[in-house]
Order: sequence, then C-alpha cells, then structure tokens
Amino acid sequence: MRIEQSMVALGHATVTGTQTSAEHAEAVKELRTAVGLLLDELRRNAEHYEDGAELVEAAEQVQVELARDKPRSNILQRWLGFIAPGVAATAAVAADVTTIQECVNALF
Repeated sequence: MRIEQSMVALGHATVTGTQTSAEHAEAVKELRTAVGLLLDELRRNAEHYEDGAELVEAAEQVQVELARDKPRSNILQRWLGFIAPGVAATAAVAADVTTIQECVNALF
C-alpha cells in the first residue's frame, strides 16, 4: 500500500512538525482510502482467512468509525487489533494493518 504526498507517512517513514487542520483532514482522507483498500482485499480473499467474514465486518466497522467527524482512536484500535492476528499469515495485508494502526496512533 502506498499513498503519495501523505502526512500519514505510510511505510517506515516518519513525519515531524505540527499538522494544520487541513493537513489533518487530508491525512484522515488518505487513511480512509487505505482502509478502503484493505477492506477490498479482505472481501476479495475472505475465503482464505479462517474468520474471513468477521474480518470483513471488522474492517467495515473501521471504515464506519473513520467516516465520523471525530473518529475515536480506541474504537479504531480495537477493530484493527481484531483484524491484525487474522491476517498475520498474509505478510502484505498484515503490514498494511500495522501501518494503518500506526497512522491511527499518529493522527488521533
């Protein structure tokens, strides 16, 4: 997963400085995009995961929470924490979930 020109800094990058409201809003938008990509991946491959349907539902809950005006970090982390072990065997998806978790921590 890669999103360019991001204050979220996906991957192993770091960001320093203070975000403006506009930058924060853009970072949340990019995080929503990343979660949408994750959800698409989980839906396409749900049958390959032991709890595929539950993982999809959890990703949908993350998406719903991110749609709020003020997403709640604890709710996001709870659902992402459920997803992470379920996708651990798929390295790329597991890395994406970890990146999303790190972004949630940085933004909220």
